[in-house]
Amino acid sequence: MRLQSKRDMGHERGATVGAFLRFAIIACLAALAIIAVGEALRTDIPERVTTPAATNADPLAADLARCRDVTAEQLAADDTCRRVWAENRRRFFAPPPPAASTLDTPPKTQDRIPTSVTPNSSDEAR
Repeated sequence: MRLQSKRDMGHERGATVGAFLRFAIIACLAALAIIAVGEALRTDIPERVTTPAATNADPLAADLARCRDVTAEQLAADDTCRRVWAENRRRFFAPPPPAASTLDTPPKTQDRIPTSVTPNSSDEAR
């Protein structure tokens, strides 16, 4: 059984820290290389610009698209854009029509609630 001096223990610790630092540096360089290769191989193909189906069915969609680019000075002279924006606001703030499913739904009944259950005093405290 050999006793190690503090100097020998410090040398082992330094070797362990050095090995860890070498590993950490190599791992970071490998990660950077993988990221760089991934970015270099990345191809951003611009997707085809499509309009949503709802916009195609909306008669005001084309006028709204044109009026988005109109400046405030041009808007003062353009009655069409003012009418289109007013109609858009009216549709946006209009209350929704009643849903058909709510009219067909039967009223709620109390049949499923048991009548023999009495509340505990501990339930009332909560």
